[in-house]
Amino acid sequence: MSLEDMVTVVENCQEFCRKADCIPYFYITGGDPLLHPQFWILAHILKIAGIPFAILGNPFHLTQEVCMKLRSCGCRKYQLSLDGLKETHDCIRRPGSYDATLKAIPLLRDAGIDVAIMATISKWNCQEIPDLVDIAVENKADIFAFARYCPSKEDVSSCCSPEEYHEMMKKCWQKFEQYKGCSTTFNLKDHLWTLFRCENGLFQIDENLDMK
Repeated sequence: MSLEDMVTVVENCQEFCRKADCIPYFYITGGDPLLHPQFWILAHILKIAGIPFAILGNPFHLTQEVCMKLRSCGCRKYQLSLDGLKETHDCIRRPGSYDATLKAIPLLRDAGIDVAIMATISKWNCQEIPDLVDIAVENKADIFAFARYCPSKEDVSSCCSPEEYHEMMKKCWQKFEQYKGCSTTFNLKDHLWTLFRCENGLFQIDENLDMK
């Protein structure tokens, strides 16, 4: 996206938020947004406009200086991926990325930026997700969440089975209960959590709700 297009998007969002009487908040993603040649110009534009933002990126270009600069521009949250334990994650992503991700967490937190750890579930990592809850808590991530991999028609075999996914959710819920009250928030991102909670008597549909 060109800088001109970025400015247009920001201005359009500002206009919409004025009409809707709400505050804009941007999620910036890539690739790695930090590598865009105009990224810091965009960050400065958002700073001047008083618009907070979050980044969905990777850890490879995060340093103490970069994290502090991000926070000064209004970055509130940085989402990192962990798609399994070390061997699995590095196989899915690239060698060294697991360690780089864990190393980035304190850099971001020390700068005052919330850290979200996000996992994408597939047949390759489904069994390891409950252990990632431990990793997120031990490394003081602010948020942990996961979502299902959405394959193309040709790649549907990459998904785990419904039974495997349900069992994984059950084990994760046990972890969530174990760590209740800790500093990590567990974001129930997948809408199947509503069904899971309903199955376990933790959620009830309001019978008086008008479904028309």
